[in-house]
Amino acid sequence: MRFSRSKLFCLTVAGLSAGMLVAGNNFTQAWQTSSQTSRPRANSAPSLDESEPAEQVTREPGAVTLPKCSVKLLDSVVLASDRPGLIAFVEPKEGDIVRKDQEIVFLKDEIAVAIFKVTKQKAENDVNKRFAEKSAAVAEAEWKKMLESNRKVPGSIPSTEVERAKLNYEKGLLQGEQAVFEQAVAVLEMEKAAAELKTYKIEAPFDGEVRKVLKHKGEAVTQGTPILELISTRSVRVEGYLPIEDYYSVRKGDPVEVRLDIPDKDLEIEKEIFEGKVYFIDKTVSPVTHGARVWAEVQNPGARLIEGLYAKMTIRHGRKEGGGITKKAAPKIGPSGISPASGTK
Repeated sequence: MRFSRSKLFCLTVAGLSAGMLVAGNNFTQAWQTSSQTSRPRANSAPSLDESEPAEQVTREPGAVTLPKCSVKLLDSVVLASDRPGLIAFVEPKEGDIVRKDQEIVFLKDEIAVAIFKVTKQKAENDVNKRFAEKSAAVAEAEWKKMLESNRKVPGSIPSTEVERAKLNYEKGLLQGEQAVFEQAVAVLEMEKAAAELKTYKIEAPFDGEVRKVLKHKGEAVTQGTPILELISTRSVRVEGYLPIEDYYSVRKGDPVEVRLDIPDKDLEIEKEIFEGKVYFIDKTVSPVTHGARVWAEVQNPGARLIEGLYAKMTIRHGRKEGGGITKKAAPKIGPSGISPASGTK
């Protein structure tokens, strides 16, 4: 049976429309099913957070204990070059102990040493000064001799000759002053050269241990190039956050006791007590912790407090809660409405 083209086209369009309708219904049902399975029911209980609760600040009369305080090094510095140059040698190695003011890094300084020697020679040279003093002494003697001659025999020496002799004497004095000035400048030049020479060496600012050596012999450095890292473990900084409830009770200088708090460990070091004092209390309260940053300087014998560990810090302030502020008692009112203390209503 033959169909015309128009009828065939109509049948094709109808079939495609029916197929799309069925597919759309199937997709809608599948989406609804997946939504129902993935969404929690309105009356279902929310899942509980199984993580460990945060440690809380503990208090006792005259003391407050802050958890999760961080241990940081109090003295840690990266030593850098004060001038460009080439490293002659670095004396200590990583792990070496150095003393305060010990020279530990040297740059090549041959030219600077030569300049210092030249300026030192100039500063120590007083020939011009001595020559000027002798010249002034001779000119003074000649001038006084002329004055004596004219006193004995007036007019024996012309006044112009006398004035010239006086001028030579004054010239000698001025030459002496100039020589003193030039020598003082030479001393300053020597001090400048000595200060310049010091920039070719780096000294340890405190007793400590070399943590890292960043540059070695023969390497070129510019001004500010880090060369060596120095640390001191004699004392550390233990830092935490002081709640606003205890802010007005704690003062700088209050004694502290620190115990290490290593998670998931039970070590003997956690039983040791390290003593120190409150050194700093911030004047700003953090909007995150609702507390003020506080840190104490704590003695660290044996370098047992290691940077990066957590600790509990007990601050013994010995004050009443709230800073010991007491409220004024309200006056007692008698039956007649008159205060016994004041005699007024």
